[in-house]
Amino acid sequence: MAISTINEAKPIVLKLDINSTSNVYPIFTDNDFSVDTGTVISENIFVKNLKAYVKISSLPEANLPDITLEDSNTQALYKSLNTEWSSARKQLDLLVSEDSINWHPVGSISLLNPAGYPYRVYNIMDLYTQNLAIELGKNGRLGVQLKDVGWGLLQSGDTVTIHGSYIKEVCIDDSPTPINSSVPFNKTVNNEVSIILNANPNRKNVIISNESDSNVYLDLGALPFIGKGIVLKPYGIFQYSTQEINYKGVITAISSSTSVVSGIELS
Repeated sequence: MAISTINEAKPIVLKLDINSTSNVYPIFTDNDFSVDTGTVISENIFVKNLKAYVKISSLPEANLPDITLEDSNTQALYKSLNTEWSSARKQLDLLVSEDSINWHPVGSISLLNPAGYPYRVYNIMDLYTQNLAIELGKNGRLGVQLKDVGWGLLQSGDTVTIHGSYIKEVCIDDSPTPINSSVPFNKTVNNEVSIILNANPNRKNVIISNESDSNVYLDLGALPFIGKGIVLKPYGIFQYSTQEINYKGVITAISSSTSVVSGIELS
């Protein structure tokens, strides 16, 4: 077994505004990975970076907490929490799902209009994990949901942009696949286009030999030309595996004089 790993980096961009409802919005969508050769063994998604840009203009400004030098750390914390969660605010719930159908809350952020600041940026990775990445497997997904906590949903001038990136890691078994059938062939080639093999989606290997004294010109396609393409010398052989050259379409040939080619197609 020969195992290879493919990593794809993909962006995350989700914008919420006045048109957004209280529905769940997946932070990203992803399709199953497909390969022409080999077998996909596993897929895994790692969210590496996830932030939220928040600009709320529809609310009155929330003043910074009045923390004095006499306040203890606990008192300062309570004042900050009171400003964060008792001011005029909107709320964004953070969700996780194993199937994109059933969603479960993991945290919430308070959307404020902070006095003195035009916007805020939240590192929402911290609410999902304390690790360097959020590991979701193949089907796990992240989502967000706006919640009305007394001040409505997003209004004109309000914007929430979720942005970041994720890595899709795919493990593939690209060992040669077994041969299940073989079809021999024999074709006469002249100065007109001759079809040597029709397209075959199951093709794995092709061997073509020239049984004549003249050059035969092959094309992996439908337009062979004398003097161009793949030159098959007298009594020469051309072969390829679709694992190395992923071509399964029609193969044609042409020759300046009547020639014969023979071979075998493996599937």
